[in-house]
Amino acid sequence: MSGSGQVPGYALELPSVEMILASLGRYLDDDEIPAVWSKACAQAGMDVNGRPTGTDELLQLVDALEQCGDLAAVCAKGLRIRIMSWAILSRSASVTAQVGI
Repeated sequence: MSGSGQVPGYALELPSVEMILASLGRYLDDDEIPAVWSKACAQAGMDVNGRPTGTDELLQLVDALEQCGDLAAVCAKGLRIRIMSWAILSRSASVTAQVGI
């Protein structure tokens, strides 16, 4: 699934690169973040300056973050929950809009 933006009725946004980096900042020292981010992007096959285009790429990035040490893995687990929640809720909101509920 791809897409972005806020899920209507839930105020839940798909994580952006900035949001991911801010989340990493809650777990890692500021000087560690660039190296972890670079490693995760390389493992996910993404450009370090690129932008994930949807949930599939974000989940690949989260998989890579889980391999970047214990603290990055804890952060990645929270991001995975947010991404999956966004995907499920956006799918539900789409179906609801289609049937007019």
